Amino acid sequence: MRFRPSLYWRLTLSLIGPLLLAMAAAWAIGVGIVTQALEQRVERQSRNAATVLAEWGLPYTPELLRRLASLQQADFVLLDRSGRVAFSTSTEVGPALEAALSAGVVDRQDGNGVLLRLEDPVPSVAAYQRVPAVHDPRYSALVAVSPLTDAAAAARRAALWLGLAMLAAAALLAGLLLALVRSITRPLSELSALADRIAAGERRQRLDLPRSDEIGTLAGSLNSMMERLADYEARLSSRSRLAALGDMSARLAHEIRNPLTGIKLHLQLLAERAGAREAPRVQQLLGEVQRLELLVSSTLMLGAEQPLAPAPLDLAELAGDVLDLMQPSLEHRGIAVERAHGDMPRPSADRARLRQALLNLVVNAADAMPRGGRLCVRTEFDADAQRALLAVEDSGPGVTDELRARLQTDSLSTKPFGLGLGLVVCRDVATAHGGELVIERSAALGGARFVIALPLQPADAATPAKP
Repeated sequence: MRFRPSLYWRLTLSLIGPLLLAMAAAWAIGVGIVTQALEQRVERQSRNAATVLAEWGLPYTPELLRRLASLQQADFVLLDRSGRVAFSTSTEVGPALEAALSAGVVDRQDGNGVLLRLEDPVPSVAAYQRVPAVHDPRYSALVAVSPLTDAAAAARRAALWLGLAMLAAAALLAGLLLALVRSITRPLSELSALADRIAAGERRQRLDLPRSDEIGTLAGSLNSMMERLADYEARLSSRSRLAALGDMSARLAHEIRNPLTGIKLHLQLLAERAGAREAPRVQQLLGEVQRLELLVSSTLMLGAEQPLAPAPLDLAELAGDVLDLMQPSLEHRGIAVERAHGDMPRPSADRARLRQALLNLVVNAADAMPRGGRLCVRTEFDADAQRALLAVEDSGPGVTDELRARLQTDSLSTKPFGLGLGLVVCRDVATAHGGELVIERSAALGGARFVIALPLQPADAATPAKP
């Protein structure tokens, strides 16, 4: 199996490797500069000493030269007129210098004199300076020989301390680089784990990365993607349930409508022949049949795409139509019906679809009050948002904040045998009209308040409404 290093190690090696090479190069350059500076200092001291002794006309006595050698930490050599060593403060330096001069070894020559490098008895630098004949005719030149051992020792100490400083700086920078790499790779690992959880089907996980850089932006994008994916899957599940229910309803529609049509026909015939005493009861039965027809039609519309047919609509008249249809059933349950309508412009809406949504809201409100209560249908005008409001309020237990948030998006029901499709239909009808379904608490009755908010501008009739 081929080894594949992780991103952490790849970044670490790619950053620390050049760092160490740069540190090593800097150390070598620094040591070279220090060594050269120390050697140049020794050369200047040798030049100065040779120049002073050669040009100032001092008496070249052995005692004076030995004292100056001890003071200068160097050796002095006098050359006679033939170029041979006439006097040396060191028995070893003299022969070595004479051999070097015979071999013609010259390290550097400029206007300040001649410099030679000696390797015996120790590495040294020799400054050659001519002696004017007027000062002392016996000698032709004076050479100051300064050993480089002290400079080399100082250079080694400097190299050691510079190396330690470089190592400390490298360790500090390496620590910073490792922290930087970890700050990149650790969030990426968390993002990878989040992606794996998304692929595994988890939709409620969130990654909290309070960062303002690209990684923080990526984490926010993944969180947003997970939320949208969860919402999409919930909607897809709801659509699947609606489609399945619509398919089942379509198969039963023919069997339900045929006997229902026969019942309605016979009731209409009875209504024509009924006397004054039986006529109200027959009309009540016809109203119940109409409500059954509306419920069957609403069920058949589930899961089907239907284009809107908007037209100017009187919401108060629509509310009265639905309440008149539901009045017998509501009175039987002990529910008092209230109507509150104000002056308002007519929105452009699909009457059949909006009637279907309002009927679902009224039925839900009635089911929330099994022991009776109060139900109110309001029509209001929101002048600020330029919207028409169709609200259904009840005096039931209301809706909790948690359940309200779920009802806004999910298809669920609080009824023992409910499918949660009524609110889905209402929400989709409102959305198809360019509006929204608002769920809140009723300030007047104390229970729930469901509001279908419709814009005054007509919706696109070609836009399909997906219940």
